[in-house]
Amino acid sequence: MGEFAKTLFMAIPSVCYELENLPAFLREWRKYKLTIPTYGAIFISQDNSHVLMVKRYSGNWSFPRGKMESGKNPEECAVREVFEEVGSDISDLIKSDEYIESKKEEKYSTL
Repeated sequence: MGEFAKTLFMAIPSVCYELENLPAFLREWRKYKLTIPTYGAIFISQDNSHVLMVKRYSGNWSFPRGKMESGKNPEECAVREVFEEVGSDISDLIKSDEYIESKKEEKYSTL
């Protein structure tokens, strides 16, 4: 992310003068990113032999999920993110009372 951000800062005249502050900007962005909860879904095959995972830009694998947008509820977020990541509409499958919630490094994720 650092090299990508550096390339962007150098290419955009209105922010290139801030290049020396880039490490601080990235630290603040990472802290901010951790404050946004994520919602998604767990896909399990009928015979419980397979689960659907997606590969993140970081190279890690996870269940399809994404960040909450302002003004949306958790179910809407889960439906939107799953559709964006795997192309499945899960709006008729969501059960609001069935979920798993985890917290990792101050970040909440609900599936």
